[in-house]
Amino acid sequence: MVSVRTRLILALLCGIAGIVAANSQTPGLAPDAVKMLNAQVGWDDALPGEHNPAGLHMQFAKIDSEAFLQGKAVGHFIRYRLLVPGAPQEQTYALAQWKIGGQPQIAYKQVFVNAKGLVMLHQPRPDQQDKDAVEPEDELDISLQTAAGEPVRYALTSADGRLIVPGTVVPNPIEKKSGNCRLEARLALPDAEGVLIYADGLDPNVDVPFQAVSEGEAHPSSFHTNAHGHAATVDLPYVAGKTAGVLKAAITTETCSVALEVPWGKGSYKPL
Repeated sequence: MVSVRTRLILALLCGIAGIVAANSQTPGLAPDAVKMLNAQVGWDDALPGEHNPAGLHMQFAKIDSEAFLQGKAVGHFIRYRLLVPGAPQEQTYALAQWKIGGQPQIAYKQVFVNAKGLVMLHQPRPDQQDKDAVEPEDELDISLQTAAGEPVRYALTSADGRLIVPGTVVPNPIEKKSGNCRLEARLALPDAEGVLIYADGLDPNVDVPFQAVSEGEAHPSSFHTNAHGHAATVDLPYVAGKTAGVLKAAITTETCSVALEVPWGKGSYKPL
């Protein structure tokens, strides 16, 4: 049976909101789909808010990567330790996980942090308080196998639900950089039925032309950047009469010219 605390945490997580700059494709989205996309953007940006007033961010420190044989398939896994600098100590937290295509779930009902914000499986000992890493049996680490552009989202939540610190890790990012600007695509669903597009390093508080073309079908739009030159939009790459294809997204300005490609449709989801 799911506890009252767990239900509270999951309800709060589903309420995390962001602002998706809708392009010409988004008006046909169902309200639940819009809510899901906004929740993903809000989770990724981790902006200050009611449940995260200090704007704390979860960090993912890579430990190693490994490949092992499973039948005839080789799986590539990347391990991370989790840190939440600034998280209050001497509290009991839960750790939630959200994978695309599913709903947020509680992965660990009880975790703790030390003075550095390292997420641990028990209360840190005095000699572990100032450590960025401790013995493997004491710290919490995650092992992930993902497709290109696939995000996995986590959130550290206090026992009373008042503090929620979200974080997103993309082990195999789809991104391109040009000087100070950066364009990234993240899968919103396993077959890229929806794709989140993030831009960074642009001029603050401006509209930036954005072009997306999926199998010859153009989706012209624009980003509106925030005070930090960051922006987000969503594209639905599916084209009538086709079951798979490639989405090509690009930004071209006087100071930034960057483009990337995202496979979509049947057979496009391929964990690396």
